[in-house]
Amino acid sequence: MTAHYQAVNTFIFDMDGTLLNEKHELSELTIRTLNELQARNANLIIATGRHINDIRCYIEQLGGSIAAITCNGANIHDMNGQLVASQNLPRTANEALINLGNQFDVYTNLYTPDEWLVCQPCEEMLKAHQRSKFFYRETSQEEMFAAPALKIMFYGQHSELLALREKIDPVIASSMNVTFSDENYLEIMQKNISKGEALKALLPTLGVALNQTMAFGDSMNDVELFRTAAHPILMENAVKNLKALFPIAERAQANYKDGVARFLTEHIL
Repeated sequence: MTAHYQAVNTFIFDMDGTLLNEKHELSELTIRTLNELQARNANLIIATGRHINDIRCYIEQLGGSIAAITCNGANIHDMNGQLVASQNLPRTANEALINLGNQFDVYTNLYTPDEWLVCQPCEEMLKAHQRSKFFYRETSQEEMFAAPALKIMFYGQHSELLALREKIDPVIASSMNVTFSDENYLEIMQKNISKGEALKALLPTLGVALNQTMAFGDSMNDVELFRTAAHPILMENAVKNLKALFPIAERAQANYKDGVARFLTEHIL
């Protein structure tokens, strides 16, 4: 292990664009590398915008005993799969945000504790979920208005999403965390919800200090995670805004080159 990382025993991984390759799969090298970390008693945490039901297949592939921060921090599960914390948007926000989405050329999505709801189907969004088989259910806007929402997510062209973000009511926006998970996904959770805040809540349950953590990520929903973890590691394929915010962070090769596994092999194992 590189001397600089001697204290690190807990590793946090974003999924898409980071731990998963361009096919949204765990490569054999990634599985072997993370299994070796676990064999050395390291703690592994997944931190993703995905739903917990969307990542259980990956946790199983890795052999289990992995904690999970999902929906960008709105849900937290411990290494035994038990729910540690969960926080929904206020119901009043659902109708306002869904009606706003109707004004733009975007697809509106809502994650409940159990489901992914849409009122308009979009086959393109399903491509990243073929392995997990976690697919949306098409329903009415009225059901979505009343549903418990861990997050509301808009999918579309980046320019359209930027225009939508500008139109979010300032009063509503002040009580929410609005972030891009990539240029085609604008995601909205409660104000205090982020991967970083979720990590702070999770670590005491593991008996881990912040100075023992290393986090890998590639998108703007990783900002608070990077501000929280002791050692943020930028993927080479990370968005330019994230690179600009963390110019001196260490770099890993791109996700499609097994960057996480190669960095861990070089510096930790």
